[in-house]
Amino acid sequence: MTENTGIEDEDLPEDLQPTDDNPLAQDLDPDEAKSREELDVLGGKTPEQRDEDDAAD
Repeated sequence: MTENTGIEDEDLPEDLQPTDDNPLAQDLDPDEAKSREELDVLGGKTPEQRDEDDAAD
């Protein structure tokens, strides 16, 4: 069985390789990582609560 380990940066097309011009292709800086609370875009609602709110509209 072949293990799927992904693609190395060098194997990507040139426009997708991480560079200063393409910061989204670079690894995330652990010091700039957001906490779970900072990433909570639904204001703490669970998916079920979100569905109930949509049904009420």
